[in-house]
Amino acid sequence: MYGKILNEKDLPMDQLREIGLARGDEISLDRRDVHALLSGSRTNLLRLENITRSGVEIKEMDVKLSITRDSLGHPNLLIHPVYKQAITPSFISSNEADQLLTGLKGNVVKSLERGGMMRDMLIEYDWNTREFVITDTSKIQAPLEINGQPLTPYQKDRYLAGRQIEMPDGAMLQARGTAPEGFRSNRVALVVSVLMDGGISYLLYQGLNALIDKQGEALQEKALGKTYAKALERFEKPEAGAHVQLVEKVDSAEAISGKNEQQRSYGRSGFSR
Repeated sequence: MYGKILNEKDLPMDQLREIGLARGDEISLDRRDVHALLSGSRTNLLRLENITRSGVEIKEMDVKLSITRDSLGHPNLLIHPVYKQAITPSFISSNEADQLLTGLKGNVVKSLERGGMMRDMLIEYDWNTREFVITDTSKIQAPLEINGQPLTPYQKDRYLAGRQIEMPDGAMLQARGTAPEGFRSNRVALVVSVLMDGGISYLLYQGLNALIDKQGEALQEKALGKTYAKALERFEKPEAGAHVQLVEKVDSAEAISGKNEQQRSYGRSGFSR
């Protein structure tokens, strides 16, 4: 999970129009991918068709997108194509690269110099684009609560270090720069609270990417659990002083697991209903 780096009005619309993903002020991306762009994550794999960029005509190309800021703070759209072969970074060993490629490790943390400072960087492998993805851990934001359960300082430290954490109800999650949500989970849906724009925002994630275990297998349960149900009920009937907008109500775990997009509810503490 990453902190919000952009407001929707600041999206680089000209660049999105250039690659055929926007017409006028309308963006032809689902909300899950828009959220990924706003929070500094990568989108899902997208297909671009019949576009011309920098004088090069492209009939079709599968890519992921992300946004960064340039030296002046302006948002810039990055295109991550599917590579024919992965290029291993020089700062990880061949053994570490093999573990990432085979899924035996979800990530590797390395202390690297960036801008004259040593920073802990999260290195992952993206199977979709066949590339190693590097994320500055200082850009990762730990949730305040998962399904209404507060994270302990120890869990926050583990999460910020790219390690898996487990909540009392059995929900597990791990920060992942290769997932649109910024994390993977063993649950198909989670209610998450985060600090955003100076207040507490509540997000409802559905159709989450599965957590990967040490054998490289997907680890995910369809059962949502009692804590999820209580947290969802709390947001559907917010307490006085809370403001919650539920984007879409889904009545069953089967409906959630059959969806291939992320729904979310946002709220800010201190606002009246």
